[in-house]
Amino acid sequence: MKQSLLYLVLPLVVILLFTVSVFAQHRTLNGNHPFEPPQTLEQWEQRRPELQRQILVSQGLYPLPEKTDLKPIVHHPIERDEYTVHGVILEVVPGYFLTGNLYVPKNRAGKMPGVLSPHGHWSGGRFFRHPNQEFEKELQSGGEKYDPSGRFPLQARCATLARLGCVVFHYDMIGYADSIQIPHSTGVREAMNTKENWGFFSPQAELRLQNTMGLQTLGSIRALDWLESLPEVDKDRIAITGASGGGTQSFILSAIDDRIAVSFPAVMVSTAMQGGCTCENAHYLRIGTGNAEIAALFAPKPQGMTAANDWTREMKTKGFPQLQRLYGLYGAEKNVALFPHVEFGHNYNFVARNDMYRFMNEHLKLGHTFEDEPVEKPFQPLTVEEMTVWSGSHAKPSGDQVGKAFERRLLREMDERSQKQLAALPPEQRNEIVKNALETMIGWKSPEPGDVVFAPSDHVQEESYGTRRTFRLIDTRTRLSTPGVLLIPQAASRTEIEISVFVSKNGVSDYLNEQGQPIAEVNTCLEKGHLVVILDLYGQGGNNVAEGPLEKAMFSGSQEPWKEFLGYTYGYNLTIFSKRVQGLLGALTLPPVSERMNITLHGLKGGAAYAAVARALLGDAVDTMIVDTEGFRFADIETLDDVNMLPGIVKYGDLLAILSLCDPKTTVIRGEK
Repeated sequence: MKQSLLYLVLPLVVILLFTVSVFAQHRTLNGNHPFEPPQTLEQWEQRRPELQRQILVSQGLYPLPEKTDLKPIVHHPIERDEYTVHGVILEVVPGYFLTGNLYVPKNRAGKMPGVLSPHGHWSGGRFFRHPNQEFEKELQSGGEKYDPSGRFPLQARCATLARLGCVVFHYDMIGYADSIQIPHSTGVREAMNTKENWGFFSPQAELRLQNTMGLQTLGSIRALDWLESLPEVDKDRIAITGASGGGTQSFILSAIDDRIAVSFPAVMVSTAMQGGCTCENAHYLRIGTGNAEIAALFAPKPQGMTAANDWTREMKTKGFPQLQRLYGLYGAEKNVALFPHVEFGHNYNFVARNDMYRFMNEHLKLGHTFEDEPVEKPFQPLTVEEMTVWSGSHAKPSGDQVGKAFERRLLREMDERSQKQLAALPPEQRNEIVKNALETMIGWKSPEPGDVVFAPSDHVQEESYGTRRTFRLIDTRTRLSTPGVLLIPQAASRTEIEISVFVSKNGVSDYLNEQGQPIAEVNTCLEKGHLVVILDLYGQGGNNVAEGPLEKAMFSGSQEPWKEFLGYTYGYNLTIFSKRVQGLLGALTLPPVSERMNITLHGLKGGAAYAAVARALLGDAVDTMIVDTEGFRFADIETLDDVNMLPGIVKYGDLLAILSLCDPKTTVIRGEK
């Protein structure tokens, strides 16, 4: 039996929550990102797929794009005593190339382990060499011990692993070395903010979750596809190691791809700074999480990491003990290792590389006995001319294969393939993907009893139709507060309660006239005896926040133009749109509402998108929905600071795809041709 309306207003005690801030703190990449492992393995196994999905969504890789022919070109072999180095060109997606060098050991019988080696943010990338003065400093500090390995530390890493018996693929990050088609870390460029032919960092790219981190991660996935296909590689013994930005690539790929067997991300996993480059940040990536927890996704497989006198300096006490506890849930504490060398600055120096070689030797079962002697030996470095893949008949990309025109075409074609991929899926599978992506983008989880509480005001105002009362809904998990008004008609039933919930562009003011009286749509519901709830969602009316929801400070206060990227804000914080939908979801799932009332959700006057997303997530928990889209499409958004900016929503079909998740028998759609 339906309960009395009084049940709705019982928990007055929750007003005490106003003694603390009701808004979650704004997070940035330089903040504190602690990791607290769950108490049980069962809890972690529930969390794990959600977090993996969050990473994939953030990279624009959910679902993974259909894999096209890599058309591998392996050429220009350079012979050394114990290994051969080849130039490699892979076509990650049609027209876009991943470049690098493959180190293959000589005189080895049987299949060998494979190692992916992303280079990170060292000047020149794969071509890096220490300038003379810097090299001398490294020698004096003890960070490097030998020449030429200390001058060419990236090459030394690959050459030594090859000598130890590993097939090593040393590949380029976007915009480094031979990767010349797209520049590195450009940030917002006004000329690329066009509706039809857009580039990275534009509103259209963000709405499709097209970001350079995602393209780089896709490159790592395809590099792994190719490496494991080589006849000399044991696909059950594939590792990855890189430092700095290469460390980010290492733990991200390890977190989402089960084919990696051993991981060694250097000087990157920490609870402090999370990665300063646009290629290390993406929308949704670190909302409610951070690098330490992302690294934990690799458990229980062997994972080593280093710390230095940088943002990783406190890993020994903040981050690593938690990783050990997480590994302990599997009984695998010995499989995670930290090698702290805080006497050195940010590095992947000789000391750190030595730790890595020993870790790889143990866990890839290379069979060497090093005792206390250093693993690295003198070697003959490659020149840039020997390393480059653009030689001989393989000409460097030029013309329409590089630059802004190429970037625009690449993103347009990737979007077209993504849309075709989704359209080709059976409806049930497609709908599941869209709903799963929405859950990540909105950041919503169904509340437990007590998670969302109702805090009514003491003031009850008598009106001609009945009574009016203000209230706040508080989500104790996010500390988001949603105020609104409750209109109770005199004819309201005390048994079969009908409730109409209204949302709009501006909130309560859209449904009350200048005299504070309900407009026609609301009056119709009151005359039917419905309880009416009108909400001020985040940033609307009485729900304005101190800093203003439309603030332009979306780039974490950065002064460097290359950091102008919305992902620095929405990679760590919910979007304005998400906060608005969360407020609405809180109202619709409050137990006295969701369990004891028939709900009609009205998304009018600019509120259609909020209503549609909420109902898509809740399904038949909302009995009826009435929306007027007014022809709105997310794809028409032209500015990054638009309140309806929801990165990824166009990738998953825009508003019409969201509406298609709603029961057509109980959905009224107006405003469409």
